[in-house]
Amino acid sequence: MTPAKQPFISMRGVRYEYNPGTPQAQMALDGIDLDIYQGEFVAVIGANGSGKSTLARHCNALLLPQAGQVLVAGHDTRDPASLWEIRRRAGMVFQNPDNQIVATSVEEDAAFGPENLGVPPAEIRVRVREALAMVGLGELGKEEPHHLSGGQKQRLAIAGAMAMRPDGLILDEATSMLDPVGRREILATIQRLNAEDGVTIVLITHHMEEAAMAGRVLVMSSGRIVLDGPPAAVFADRERLLQIGLDVPLVARVADELRRRGLPVPPAVISKEELVKALCP
Repeated sequence: MTPAKQPFISMRGVRYEYNPGTPQAQMALDGIDLDIYQGEFVAVIGANGSGKSTLARHCNALLLPQAGQVLVAGHDTRDPASLWEIRRRAGMVFQNPDNQIVATSVEEDAAFGPENLGVPPAEIRVRVREALAMVGLGELGKEEPHHLSGGQKQRLAIAGAMAMRPDGLILDEATSMLDPVGRREILATIQRLNAEDGVTIVLITHHMEEAAMAGRVLVMSSGRIVLDGPPAAVFADRERLLQIGLDVPLVARVADELRRRGLPVPPAVISKEELVKALCP
């Protein structure tokens, strides 16, 4: 009998409140039950204050649950002895790429994480070379980070995480401060890491078009997961999304309008490619 597959990230009854016991108290996570499996590409969306960034920070022990349990690769985030292993296995990329750069050259910055893990220098050089190649910065190792574009800086942050050989990446609004070119660079990078290297991706985003690229979408509202499923199924529930302050991707709105005008567009269309195929079979 084949053993059951274990989740990469598992949450049970997770609760987290900011400013507990004060008039400013805010429940950010209210009884979260969630399993994310190795190799999944999961997008998390929600209105401001829905709890999505707090959820992200629980995925690699930057925040610890006040109630319930979070396991990352089988390690309890509340166990201090597991902290470094958890952060090695689940890399984190934040919103502002400038806040994540710590060195004076691209390759030195990518080496920072492995150095802190005590990886031998020869192995660090191999990891840095591989990680920079993964994100398309292989020719820029000697470059000073401040010469990079916003998208390149964010790719460098991803390379720094990948040099620690993680099983997954958690990206908390990692494209929100980038221009359209930078956003495309980051999305192409994480899609490639997921498809070719099997890296688990948890993408926190407020861009519906980005969420539509994932294999699974979680919708959060008031600290709870209110929708969970494939993008086509989640974005088909437009009324529910509008109720919690969200909308569907632009392509889905265009498809809705075309259907109202009598064109035979299937209800599950959420990408440009699907729309073109429906209109030009």
